[in-house]
Amino acid sequence: MFKHLFFILIILSAVKIQGQTREEKINTLVHAYTHIDRFNGSILVADKGKIIFEKSFGIQDFQTKEKNTNQSIYRIYSTTKTFTATTVLLLNEEGKLSLNDKLSKYYPDFPKGDSITIENLITHTSGIPNDTGPESTKNEAVFMKSISQQPFVFSPGKGWGYSNSNYYILGYIITKVSGMPYPKAIQHYILDPLGMKNTGFGFKDLKDKNKTTGYEYLSPHNYREAVVYDYDHPHAAGAMYSTVEDLYKFDQGIKAYKILKKETLKKAQTPFKTYDFGYGWHRQIIKGKTTIGHDGGGPGFISRFLTIPDEDISIIVLSNARDNSVFEIADKIIAILAGETYDLPKKVNIGAKYEKDLTGLYQSKNSTFYILANDNKLNFKETNEGEGILFTESSTKFYINNQIGERIYFEFKPDTNGKNTVLNIVMKDKIVKEAKKNDDNFLWGITGSATANGWNGPDIKLVPNEKNKDILEARNIPLQSGQIKFRGNNEWTLDLGINDNNQLTQYGRNINVEAGTYDIIFDTTNPIRPTYQLVKKK
Repeated sequence: MFKHLFFILIILSAVKIQGQTREEKINTLVHAYTHIDRFNGSILVADKGKIIFEKSFGIQDFQTKEKNTNQSIYRIYSTTKTFTATTVLLLNEEGKLSLNDKLSKYYPDFPKGDSITIENLITHTSGIPNDTGPESTKNEAVFMKSISQQPFVFSPGKGWGYSNSNYYILGYIITKVSGMPYPKAIQHYILDPLGMKNTGFGFKDLKDKNKTTGYEYLSPHNYREAVVYDYDHPHAAGAMYSTVEDLYKFDQGIKAYKILKKETLKKAQTPFKTYDFGYGWHRQIIKGKTTIGHDGGGPGFISRFLTIPDEDISIIVLSNARDNSVFEIADKIIAILAGETYDLPKKVNIGAKYEKDLTGLYQSKNSTFYILANDNKLNFKETNEGEGILFTESSTKFYINNQIGERIYFEFKPDTNGKNTVLNIVMKDKIVKEAKKNDDNFLWGITGSATANGWNGPDIKLVPNEKNKDILEARNIPLQSGQIKFRGNNEWTLDLGINDNNQLTQYGRNINVEAGTYDIIFDTTNPIRPTYQLVKKK
């Protein structure tokens, strides 16, 4: 499965560019990331109500080659939560609800509903688990039934845990209290008053020349188009689209108290109890600066929307490529504005021979890491933890920064034969995880309701074709009417469904299957865009 592709290591050199204005430094920074295919999108930076940098980079659509502009429209996913929370707080100001309202007031049969308040929902302290599956979030009735049957992560009010479910429920409550569908309420209370004409819901059906196509992977020579969700997923937790200019209108309107009263906004942006999350706003310390905002990310898109309140600085970064370095770029813009030293990425060609050694499956006692180099990028996925793109410090030492700026190193160690067979994960000079390469254990398969084992049973294994190892197959497989997905190693770290063009993609929709006997063919010749065939026997 893992392909022998040429890739480029990225060496970061600490620089502090002299003789340039802030705007020129930001432009140089972003161009450095576009040069290594790690930014494709739009950026707006403002200082004390004046835009000092606004520019767009890359393409709006791979097929048409239309370029991104400052009017390009992007999904903003979880940045939606700030709009949801703001509307709840506005309804509270109007006396139409109270933050102390019990969930049982709106859903009398919800477990522990008498112990959960709207405040718990908005601050992620309800203990309700995070349920974002498309099947369980089709509509209010389906979602509330599904989530009410799941165990709590912690007792209401006794902990903190980020959960999209909280905001799904808040969206339904907004509808009940306002008398308007959730999108209409957001339009009425926020978008119309602030003149945000290019922000809304229903991205899938949006007909606009500025609409961007979202990509799970994007480079000048290759791409994987992302799935486009229907409106109801992810609803009030992340269904909105916007532009950098419209989000700046929101930023300025909020700061001018055009939506919420001063005391309400202060409460919203103040961390709740001992947690870093307030009422729809996330506080982070970046480069020594206290920031307030909300990031967003999902299939095809990633966003960073933040402000530095003490200095009245606003930074908005939107991208239509999920594998872009949006957070790192925003952090370095903060460094530029603060006059601090920052890093510029540079390309160094080290040749293809390293790729085969580094790429593969690495297993530790409690985790599995998938490392895949393709078309100049080195990606990783970790079971039940996360994913990202690795920067390079040396031929065997890579790193990624977490959202609070801590550097996590991926150090590959050779065995006695010189092969890189051990992966150490290092934080603060301490090995926190050690994994050994074990490509022999990697298997693709299919799972789903159409298989005899169902979604929870073992996958039907796909085996390499004798003549072409890039083609995996399973012959004469009986399937019933239902759905399937392709999955790696019988778990959900690597799974592929389909987008609207019937192309395989991460986080894609389930594939519908009619009853019958099938030959299943999975072609990994292009690992970025694998293809499949379901050949029904007569």
